[in-house]
Amino acid sequence: MNKEDLILQKLDSMDIELKNVRSEMKDIRSEIKDVHSELKEIREDATEMKVNQAKHAGKLETLDTKLDAFIDHARERKTDMSERWKIGGIIVSCGVAVLSLILSILTRIGR
Repeated sequence: MNKEDLILQKLDSMDIELKNVRSEMKDIRSEIKDVHSELKEIREDATEMKVNQAKHAGKLETLDTKLDAFIDHARERKTDMSERWKIGGIIVSCGVAVLSLILSILTRIGR
């Protein structure tokens, strides 16, 4: 083989290699596009998760506030019931005192 044939053969092999590299580059570009679309989906999912997390945090705060209000209300009711029992006890004591006074007066009149 002469030099010209060797050069032509080398050019042919380089042309084949160049075609292979171009084909590989196309494959890589399509893979990059796929990766970009996956990243976009991941970002959208992350955004949605953040929104859901914020909604849940708001719900938890609402539940916490409602629970605190319920506990305060229960304490107030307990205090009110305690006061009612005290007042009821005073009324009953006064009633017993009045009855014993009346009985005392009636027994003195009856003698």
